[in-house]
Amino acid sequence: MVVCRRSTNRIGLDAGFSLLELLLVSILLTTMGAITAGFFGQARASAAGNANIRKVESLLKLGRETAINERRAIVVTFTPPNRVRLTRLNIPIGTTLVGETFLENNMTFMLFGGQPDTPESFGRTTAVDFGAATQIMFTAEGTLTDQTGNPINGTVFIGQTGVPMTARALTVFGPTSTLRSYKWNGSSWRH
Repeated sequence: MVVCRRSTNRIGLDAGFSLLELLLVSILLTTMGAITAGFFGQARASAAGNANIRKVESLLKLGRETAINERRAIVVTFTPPNRVRLTRLNIPIGTTLVGETFLENNMTFMLFGGQPDTPESFGRTTAVDFGAATQIMFTAEGTLTDQTGNPINGTVFIGQTGVPMTARALTVFGPTSTLRSYKWNGSSWRH
């Protein structure tokens, strides 16, 4: 009879991971973490830009609809760095606050150097550009006008200081109050 003995010598199997293997795994995890953090940081900033331009757009839609429904002028006021306010002009006198919003996540009305005007070219002299208008308002007919009742076009630019990828723009075509939002993609405005 032949007896086979198994060797219980397990040198090399119980030794664990080598220093080189641990170092490679550590480098891989650090690299993946850095890439992920950078991606999520940009995604978070982009989402903040989208959310804030939607807030401005929603408030302007509310202003137009309220002006039409209540047959009263609704004044739109942009107050730097981040406030938009709607005020109804009452008859015979007085005003009533209709709505108000503030940009969040360090977003402000701002222009970034090197970025062109939107495709509509309504203006880019200031972050809130409605030409020479000293007051802008929605009329009972739904038109966006200046203080003398003339239809006006304009653009509102927002972003986070130092983060050009957060740049957003909202244009308003005065005669119909058509709103169009844009996102900066690094080289041009996209609708």
